[in-house]
Amino acid sequence: MEKIPEASKRRLTLLAALLASFKEEKITSIQMQKMAGIDRSIIRKDISLIGFKGGVSNGYKADELLAAIREALKLPLPEQKRFCCIAGLGKLGAALMQCGIFDESPFKIVAGFDSRVNRTEVLSADFPLYPAAKMETVIPESKIEFAILAVEDDQARLMAERLATSGVKGIVNFTGQVLEVPAGVVVENVSPLLALNNICAKAN
Repeated sequence: MEKIPEASKRRLTLLAALLASFKEEKITSIQMQKMAGIDRSIIRKDISLIGFKGGVSNGYKADELLAAIREALKLPLPEQKRFCCIAGLGKLGAALMQCGIFDESPFKIVAGFDSRVNRTEVLSADFPLYPAAKMETVIPESKIEFAILAVEDDQARLMAERLATSGVKGIVNFTGQVLEVPAGVVVENVSPLLALNNICAKAN
């Protein structure tokens, strides 16, 4: 199998999310184009990159395509839990703790951290909350692989540094800062401001 470009990985990850909730047996590239907003010729090319040969004249078998994408990108199944933490327990971090979006996913939040000790004492969660000073100990002990960064912008770079030093493999960056992290640590920037700028660029 040839190396899959990053842009194709992003599109295939989106397709996997759509297929996971798709209820019909077969799906066509036209349906995927409507659902994902991606041109069907690009979808077909991306699918060819993972070596999937299960296409039929009237579409793809949805469950087989989903399984092929998951295998090619090493996406975990819902029962294959990957441990995560939230760094920053302000309004955004607290909302992420309580919203329940991780409940049916493979990603399990097992710790929360904040540089303000009082935040860890006044908040309640289904997992332990710690002062940021304990990150370097708790993250490796708890086998935490990924972190959600939700601190104030002026703390973002320092906290990202500490997360990387503590052993996380990837950071979902909700802050407005561009992060510099060591090789081997992946950053996904999901700032709402960045997303809005991307929408503006596409809409104009």
